[in-house]
Order: sequence, then structure tokens, then C-alpha cells
Amino acid sequence: MKALIVDGEELIRLSLKEVISVSSNFQEILEAGSQHEFLARTASHDELSLIVVHPSSLGNDGADCLRLVQRLYPDAALVAMLDREGQNVGDLGNMVTVLRNASVGQMVTAIRRALKLPLDGFGSVSNQPSRPDVRGALRHEFDRFQENATPNRSAIDSIDLGRLSYRQKQILAMAADGLPNKEIAARLSIAEGTVKAHMHAIFKVLGVSNRTQAVIRYGAVGSANPRPSQSDSWTYANAS
Repeated sequence: MKALIVDGEELIRLSLKEVISVSSNFQEILEAGSQHEFLARTASHDELSLIVVHPSSLGNDGADCLRLVQRLYPDAALVAMLDREGQNVGDLGNMVTVLRNASVGQMVTAIRRALKLPLDGFGSVSNQPSRPDVRGALRHEFDRFQENATPNRSAIDSIDLGRLSYRQKQILAMAADGLPNKEIAARLSIAEGTVKAHMHAIFKVLGVSNRTQAVIRYGAVGSANPRPSQSDSWTYANAS
């Protein structure tokens, strides 16, 4: 079986990948961070058993992406992640919904329900000892990713965090919390394009190519500044 995760946040996709892997026997789990990437995946993968989509993370393309999933993969199990109870994502007959902030057990249950698989021993449905160690699996996946993404000691020592501005450290801290660029921009009262420009500058300073690697490498340097308090944040509200 093959599964596809469609979510605009890389850190979320990383976690979901491991949750899906313990939900059933998948030979391949693909990722797409946008509707464009989703369509690119469809060009080379015509058979998918499961598709997990977080419409809100795709911005204005979220609703369209759900409809495309239904049209291109009518037989695939579909799980839509919602930001809140009662969120309207349309009426797709084979869709199972789950909250974005659901527990790992609830997410596993939703996936297996969408696949029409037995629920015994998984998630919150049962407390049997046979329930998979999802948390342990997530830690293992992240440790493995960190090992591959973290540079050697000499490379770490060569990074000059002084080249990061206060604003860039703010943005990096929010990215570590999994906030998308749009929400970061709203919280800092700056344009989303400004956030993207800062992120690209951060990548260059840290010598990485994506948000996840940036967060891990920043932590590996070991000298990240504490996050600003709310009382200090207003001073920088108009910084760019």
C-alpha cells in the first residue's frame, strides 16, 4: 500500500509519516507540501490507498485539493485534518475527519477507520498491551532525522548566530512551534512575503535548505537566545 500526506508544514508531515507507518502496512509514504506538489505526485503514483490532507495549511488551495483528491483517487481512504470542531470542508462520502491537535492514538484510529481496518488494539479504542508504541516510534524517527540533518562539530562551530537578526530569531522560534508563515506574519504584524524572505536568509546563515533542518541546526549550535516576552515584543512589532 501507498499513502500520501498533503500538508503545508514539514514538521507535521514528518510526524504524520511515522503515525501512518504504524497504522498499517505501508510500503511507501509520500509527502506533498502544496497542491502543486500533490499534482506532481499524481503524475507518477496512480495508486494510493490512503491520503491525509490538512486543507487549512494549503491556504486558498485547500478546498480545491480535497476535491481533486476525490476526483483523482475515488477509491482511496481519505482523512481530513480540521483546525476546529464543525469546520466545513465539504461533503465527501469516503472522508474521515480528525482534529489537527488530536492525540497520536486518535490519529491512528481515524486512519484505520478510513481504511476500514479493525480498531482493536489501536489508539483510544482499546487499552490492550498490543497497542503500538507510537510515541517511541516518533522519537526514533526524529532522532534519525536529526542525526542526518545535524552537521559535524566543526561545521556547527563555524556557524555565526550573530548574523541572525532579532526578528529572524523570533521567526525561527515560531517555526519551531510549527506555525505556518501566514500565522507568523499575523503575529508579528508583517507581510507573509517578509517572513519568507527572512526564512531564506536564515537558511543561508545556518547552511540548510528547509525549515526542519533550520530548527534542528539552530538547536545544535547550543546558543539560541531565549524567546522574547510579551512585554518586549511590542518594541519590535514594526521591525522587518
